[in-house]
Amino acid sequence: MKTLKKELCAGFLCLLAALYILMQFTALTTPKQHDYGSTWGHFLQEEEDSIDVLFIGSSLTYCNVVPALFWEESGMSGYVVAGPELTVPMEQYYLQEALQTQSPKLVFFEISGALFDRYTGYTKTVIGQMPWGWNRLLATFHEAEKDHVHGLLFPMQFYHSRWSELTPDDHEVFANGYTADELAGYTYLGTYRPYDESAIQTREITLDEGNLRRNIGILREMAETCLAQDIIPVFYESPALSRMPSAQMDEIKAALAAIDGVTVLDCNARFDEIGADLATDFYDPLHYNAGGAEKFSRWLGRWSVETFGGLPVAHDPDLWQKRVGHFMTLREEPLRPVEEK
Repeated sequence: MKTLKKELCAGFLCLLAALYILMQFTALTTPKQHDYGSTWGHFLQEEEDSIDVLFIGSSLTYCNVVPALFWEESGMSGYVVAGPELTVPMEQYYLQEALQTQSPKLVFFEISGALFDRYTGYTKTVIGQMPWGWNRLLATFHEAEKDHVHGLLFPMQFYHSRWSELTPDDHEVFANGYTADELAGYTYLGTYRPYDESAIQTREITLDEGNLRRNIGILREMAETCLAQDIIPVFYESPALSRMPSAQMDEIKAALAAIDGVTVLDCNARFDEIGADLATDFYDPLHYNAGGAEKFSRWLGRWSVETFGGLPVAHDPDLWQKRVGHFMTLREEPLRPVEEK
């Protein structure tokens, strides 16, 4: 009997050791995400309850909103919690995950994702970079393609081949963890393409009406989640040259505007007011570069103060001034035409 207990105990300890090694191997080989959205490793380095404003959405958020400049205009600290082609259902999981560590007063939701396909090809990133927990598991079972579920639960399936491709950054983050992101979730784009007004066009997309209905319902749920926690929800359409079909976007905005306490903002209707230069401020027809993002972020900060007045803030001014300085140092490098290497 004693021998059996010893064998069971030894077997259990071996199992724990194997699981530990597997977890460490997975942590090492999983790609490290520093920009272009889904930067949860950096987000979790922010002091708890230090973020006043969240910006949630797709690349139209992480390429266009510079939280440091928003802070300089509004006095409110912010963070971009976004992912590549983030769908509306995933926006909901990102909101719930962010609220685990932060208590914002204001949340901006970019609504163009309501017209995305249910699966956009970025599942490994937008779910796979989330912290382990209830929200990640729910997202995996409800919003991942069936052939991705096993790999999201056991990431070694996706990344075991990276063992021979590991970089110094992989080892650094594995050993020491992520650092706080000086750009607070924003992705710096330093090139431009010249455009003129002929570039302002409607995007050609195939609409799934059933998916649109579902997304409108989820947007309304997110509004109610915010209002129940005394958070002001702002649903906005990001300014762009390539724009979503107006009929469907108007339907989404009308459904949200009908909810008491919700603010709807069409930034394309404020396009001239924002003041971007078509010749120099766009990375491509969908995204601002750093110059355009600077103008938009400052405008959005001023608009927030004009619309909501002075909201209570919980931030470190020295930290945010350093973040402003970091961005402005990057801006000292002239923007380059996209053709340059």
